[in-house]
Amino acid sequence: MKLHHTKYKKNYKNYILSCIELDNNGNVLKTEQDKINYIFDRFYSEYKWNVERIGKYKSMSLWLSGLALNIHFYYEDIIKLAIKMGSLDANASDKLKEKVQSNYFDFMANVILGFEPKQNREAA
Repeated sequence: MKLHHTKYKKNYKNYILSCIELDNNGNVLKTEQDKINYIFDRFYSEYKWNVERIGKYKSMSLWLSGLALNIHFYYEDIIKLAIKMGSLDANASDKLKEKVQSNYFDFMANVILGFEPKQNREAA
């Protein structure tokens, strides 16, 4: 069943953070804030040049499409995830499923940027 976007975006945030367990040195990231800091520290260290060139949203989408984070990326997995998270009905049309799949990294970039720490938003 499709949920309101405020509910399914929380589901996606929890999903994304659940995919992050270790930092670059192999240390366990225990708290939600540690995981969020890891995402943005890594994103800006790898893509700040691109943020300055094409903007944060497009850069985040490109970064994610390069499989920077261990999130689903296969077509079937994206559709199953969308249904599980509540952003897509289980009986959605093939056309709608294709739209979800083709906009996946843009959507995930939007979700992630939605929980960016305030100090990062101001600095970037």
